[in-house]
Amino acid sequence: MSRNKSLPDRQTGLTLIELIITVAVFIVVASTAGPAMQNVLRDNRTVAQVNGLLGDLNFTRSEAIKRGTNVTICQSDDQISCSNDKDAWHKGWVVVDAAGNLLRVHGALRGGTTLSYSRGNLSYKGDGTSTGLANGRFNFCSSAGAGSKGRSLVVGPTGRVRKENITCS
Repeated sequence: MSRNKSLPDRQTGLTLIELIITVAVFIVVASTAGPAMQNVLRDNRTVAQVNGLLGDLNFTRSEAIKRGTNVTICQSDDQISCSNDKDAWHKGWVVVDAAGNLLRVHGALRGGTTLSYSRGNLSYKGDGTSTGLANGRFNFCSSAGAGSKGRSLVVGPTGRVRKENITCS
């Protein structure tokens, strides 16, 4: 098919008006999606931290059963030994056997996540049960503050751990 030489060539690309409108739409979409993306990233970080502690709790219980003796998971601000500070869980924790040997170390939580535990340290006996009669609760709250959604790990006297959603205060 031959081209008619009397017609002007078609323009390709964007005009200045089209470019300005496209940039304006992009700015509006980005400004509304940015905060939502921060919430998603914060929630994913919290879930990863919950799963990290859950893995270490399961490891602690498994080691107690394997060794037939008490194994303890405790808060640690130096990642070498247990801390006496009951509210130091966000600084990290360690898993130690009955002789005090380090079995596993976890560093401080990042991203402003807080972690509290309703008791001091958690020990598992050689039969896999946790010490103490009542449930212990690890509460994770993100930096979003009061009223935000958080996660909780509840350790029963049998040693089993279950997850729960909580509202942070």
